[in-house]
Amino acid sequence: MNNDESEQLAGLTVPRTLTRKERREMMLKQQKRRRRRRRARVRRVKAWRALRSLQFWTRAAIALVLLLLLAFWARFAYVYDIPSYAASVLPPHIRAYVTVKPWWFGPPIFDLGLYAPDLSSGTISDPYAVLLYKLGQYAPILTHPQIIWVSH
Repeated sequence: MNNDESEQLAGLTVPRTLTRKERREMMLKQQKRRRRRRRARVRRVKAWRALRSLQFWTRAAIALVLLLLLAFWARFAYVYDIPSYAASVLPPHIRAYVTVKPWWFGPPIFDLGLYAPDLSSGTISDPYAVLLYKLGQYAPILTHPQIIWVSH
């Protein structure tokens, strides 16, 4: 065993220096790796921002819908299933309508068929008056409606 072999086995040899071409190739590989990582990071950040934006707008839309539902429930009423004798006091051919309630936070939907008296007994002379009596404090939605929307 000669001296060079013994130095190599012991790990005492001086590492070989890179040639200019090898060093340039190594630097280009590092640049490409950094560029790929940077682009990947930019893509992740853009995706995260888009997701955050989507989350924000989804939450904002849900909040707006809830506010509109609360406003509708608080101040507007949907009236439908209007009996023929009650429809005579309304504009012609109305099947349903949305009106402004004269009170706050009452029921938002009125099925007038549920309040209508039973006409099969024949003892009721004025079914409209009975309907208004059954509606009670909610009668102004039929007697003095401030109509917003109408279904013909």
